[in-house]
Amino acid sequence: MNINFAINQGSKILKDKFIPNPQLDAEILMAKTINKDRKYILLNSNLPLNKDNLNNFYKLIEKRSLGNPIAYLINKKFFWNSEFFITNNILIPRPDTELILENLLRLTRHKKKISILEIGVGSGCILLSLLKERQYIYGTGIDISKKCLNICKINAYNLKVGSRLKL
Repeated sequence: MNINFAINQGSKILKDKFIPNPQLDAEILMAKTINKDRKYILLNSNLPLNKDNLNNFYKLIEKRSLGNPIAYLINKKFFWNSEFFITNNILIPRPDTELILENLLRLTRHKKKISILEIGVGSGCILLSLLKERQYIYGTGIDISKKCLNICKINAYNLKVGSRLKL
């Protein structure tokens, strides 16, 4: 079975379960399965899949058909200008949260040195995006969950802002 056929089958399963954007979701899950990006999937759709990859793909399709969010299945979510690592231990960053970041960037535009505290830091999407955009800002993030703090630490490392962050 090739990539395209598997994606079409997965898309049909998702469509039958009334999952929005079944084709896109199937492509994203295939990309996760074979550890490539969507562009690769689209350009190499006739390549064959081995049985392990096919089984893993259908397991992800099954989880998605049960309503599990894509972000939890692929362990990442794009927010602002960055990709964040996430797990099901934290809330998925929402697109409307970017409005908060827009306002923070506007408010800090002319500041020379400022410290920010985020309570309930979660994945760190707000605080870390702010640190990435403003080199003169230092941040402290607190959270009741040790798992959230560990995920935020991973994201800070990936975004190269850990030197200006306390958790």
